[in-house]
Amino acid sequence: MVAGSCSIALVDGPPSVGEADHDPAGRYEDGVPCTGSRTWPIVDAVVLLTTLVKVANYGEDQRDETLSGLLGAAAFGISAWIGHRRTSACRDAQATAVPAPMRAVR
Repeated sequence: MVAGSCSIALVDGPPSVGEADHDPAGRYEDGVPCTGSRTWPIVDAVVLLTTLVKVANYGEDQRDETLSGLLGAAAFGISAWIGHRRTSACRDAQATAVPAPMRAVR
């Protein structure tokens, strides 16, 4: 079940009030320090669906496996949901932030 926390461990939302990187104006002139990619939430969702398909094929004599499979699926589902919320908040913050200044190419 620890593996079911990819999004929880690897996806960062925009900084909250009180965090060092938080910009109360929402300008984030150097870019918003968060994860905008939905790779990990998608990985969690794929593993969730795969686990549910596997659990659906268990027989009645595999109650322990069914229970552990459902608990694992719940962990992946919660992680995917949290990751999706964090990436959505990040994308919203990035959309409202001031674009990073252009740097000269040498």
